[in-house]
Amino acid sequence: MKLKSISALLISAGLSCIYSFILNVYFHQESAAWWQSMLFFAILFIIFTLLYFIRTDAKTYTGILLSSGVVKFLLSSILLLVYSFTLKGGFLSFSLHFIGHYVLFTVFEIRYLLQLIKTKKNEN
Repeated sequence: MKLKSISALLISAGLSCIYSFILNVYFHQESAAWWQSMLFFAILFIIFTLLYFIRTDAKTYTGILLSSGVVKFLLSSILLLVYSFTLKGGFLSFSLHFIGHYVLFTVFEIRYLLQLIKTKKNEN
């Protein structure tokens, strides 16, 4: 399962890079801080994955999934709010990168967790 978490992280990071490249080059929504949002979500992904490895009960995974989604959303909202107040220029392009990274990392995290829940239920 550790390999699946690493592959989910690498796939979501790779797709986020491709997404940011497309936004930068083809849609001219250039943001110099796109890699910071990707790093933010990669660190959150690693922290939540460590929490999933600590918990071994299948019932606690659903609670962790819900709470991690809420925490990730709140932290993301706070970060976007702080970014909008500190840096006035380029907020639209940064927010497009940020929201795209949020969606990609969340989709692959949920996909990984659903596989983890299924394997835990089959073990019990």
